[in-house]
Amino acid sequence: MRGKLLLGAATAALLLALPAAAQDVDQPGDASTEARLTVGATDGAISPAGDTDWYRLRVEEGQRYTIALDAVSDAPENAIDPVLSVYSQAGEQIAYNDDSNGTLNSQLSYNANATGDVFVEARAFNQASTGGYRFTISAAAIPPDDAGNDANTRATAATGRDINGALEYEGDEDWYRLSVRPGQRYRIALNSNANAETPLGDPYLRLVDAEGMELAASDDSEGSLNSLLNYTPQARGTVYVVASAYANAYQGGYTLRVDAERAPTDGTSADRNTRGRLNIGRPVNASLDFAGDIDWYRIRLTEGQSYRFRLDSAETGNPLGDPLLKLIGPDGVEIAMDDDGGGQLNSYLEFTAPTTGNYFVEARGYMDDAVGDYVLTALEGDTPADASTDITLSAEGDYREGVLAPAGDKDWYRLELAEGQSVRIGLTSAETGDGLSDPYLVLYSADGAEVARDDDSGDGLSAWLEYTAATAGAYFIEARGFGDDAAGRYIIGINGGEVGDTPDTAEYLAPNSEGRVSMIGAAGDVDWFAVDLIEGRPHRFYIDSYDPDPLADPMVTLLDENGATVASDDDGGAGLNSYLAFTSAAGGRYYLAVSGYGGGTGRYYVRALDTEVPGGANTDEYLDGNGDDRINRIEIPGDVDSYQVELEAGVRYTIDVRGHGDSPLSDAFVAVLDSNGERVASDDDGGAGLDARLRFTPEQSGSFVLQASGLGGSIGGYQIQIAR
Repeated sequence: MRGKLLLGAATAALLLALPAAAQDVDQPGDASTEARLTVGATDGAISPAGDTDWYRLRVEEGQRYTIALDAVSDAPENAIDPVLSVYSQAGEQIAYNDDSNGTLNSQLSYNANATGDVFVEARAFNQASTGGYRFTISAAAIPPDDAGNDANTRATAATGRDINGALEYEGDEDWYRLSVRPGQRYRIALNSNANAETPLGDPYLRLVDAEGMELAASDDSEGSLNSLLNYTPQARGTVYVVASAYANAYQGGYTLRVDAERAPTDGTSADRNTRGRLNIGRPVNASLDFAGDIDWYRIRLTEGQSYRFRLDSAETGNPLGDPLLKLIGPDGVEIAMDDDGGGQLNSYLEFTAPTTGNYFVEARGYMDDAVGDYVLTALEGDTPADASTDITLSAEGDYREGVLAPAGDKDWYRLELAEGQSVRIGLTSAETGDGLSDPYLVLYSADGAEVARDDDSGDGLSAWLEYTAATAGAYFIEARGFGDDAAGRYIIGINGGEVGDTPDTAEYLAPNSEGRVSMIGAAGDVDWFAVDLIEGRPHRFYIDSYDPDPLADPMVTLLDENGATVASDDDGGAGLNSYLAFTSAAGGRYYLAVSGYGGGTGRYYVRALDTEVPGGANTDEYLDGNGDDRINRIEIPGDVDSYQVELEAGVRYTIDVRGHGDSPLSDAFVAVLDSNGERVASDDDGGAGLDARLRFTPEQSGSFVLQASGLGGSIGGYQIQIAR
């Protein structure tokens, strides 16, 4: 939001006359900061790249603070693009702005609801930018309001009369109580008042209940910036009409008007007295005939029996744009709901009846004013767990929500693929209290033969796989849980084609997950994976060939959020595989770009870890004793990196640890530990200069650990190499 504060000439002159306070040291980027802002001007700097500065600001209840963050630079082309945020004591963002008043500078207004400290953050939009900035802060009493801004308001809206009000400042909201009853349709209009001294720029209208839950909203109706909505209540009570401005960015006068009329009716009412009936296996073709229309259908369900309900937009006539399906219990209380689970905005719902009785299926639109034709269907039984399934997913892209019930249930989905056509399939837990805890994904061909499976290659415990059809025809996706007794709600998503090579088409790779198996399908193909790195934390990336049809020589490039290369590797892993170690100074979103050397194609396995190389005998890093190397880094003085390796008795091995990169390890040290963790060999300075080189012949075959470190507290990049 953008805030504006009109100051008197004397006040403005005083602010201009005040010198800007300067911060002598860089400020922490979190709540540990002790730096303070006060009313007036304060200068600071974003340095080094990726820097974030936090300040404490003492605010007083009832005061409105206008905070401006401007770039300061002698050369405008080198100025940063400042981004401004305000955080509560709990670290929650409570205000934000980027680019205000037609410039790249930032400005916002904040109303203090309590006395105490808040945190003000300054950062650059581009993490690579550095430069100076200036805070300018002013404060004034919050203007008196002519209507409350929550459910405690005393202002009321009556039907049939105009209310002329005003938003006194940006971010102001006026709440009006409105008594409603069923059988009535309410037309609510919020218009800019052209006769006001300052007409409201862009009115925004909401209707909420006593808990603040939004019932309806409107912005820009009938070709203007004014707002208009229709509301048909299902029960008698009080709702609240909220007059505000779009994006809380305007102030000024408005006119609010509420009119009521008798609501249109049809034979399918939205209550337990409905005449609508729904029978198993007999689709109902009907329509929502007017804005606010909702249709209920009574259906008899049997305890313990599973059912499937579909609400689809009709294929002819005037199709309902976005159907929404609800299931109502015998007592009239909602017990299940779905929107878009049937694909193409249609709704699909699975349900197992807890008791025998009359239930009600509600057909409505996602928007309260939706009208149009629909088809409602009820089928007995759970989603089939074999090729008889009646649910088809689109290979071009699809999204469905489902539920595994009872425990041990499996759901099958049909998928038609052309020869050579690629799809990416994801199975995740629904974000509900009864989500499927550990999704598991299996793909079958038309003859029931398994062609792919995955567990945990997605984010967290989610499943993900990429598949290219060897032959054209029907395939079947099995959604299940990892355990035989798994149950819960899930989401299945389909993306057409292979992994893309842009930020918008990249797949997400979660650090410490099982990783992703994917493929380079054509010469020159590049796959991007988005990965979120933590500031200052070492990360390791592995790209390995994967059978069958492996990518012979994987390559990897690490890109920042702007697509600029920050690191790359070829053959840094075992054999021709790639390995990359990287520590981000600023953190944030990066992209791993995977390709094949020399235009190679094939399958590969990519994974990421957000830990440095362990220093103990239980390390998760391995070297091939027949010949291997890694490039890594000693991050802090005293750091030790350990690598497991299998060695053969009587064979002579040469082990090197040498400085590498722009900031090489200055004094490398190498040690060999046996399976008991006892040091059996070591070297300092046996290589070129201060590099380490060790020739070692084990007396017994088995597992050993190679340790790389820096003497004298030295840090930097290194390469460890073993040759047989």
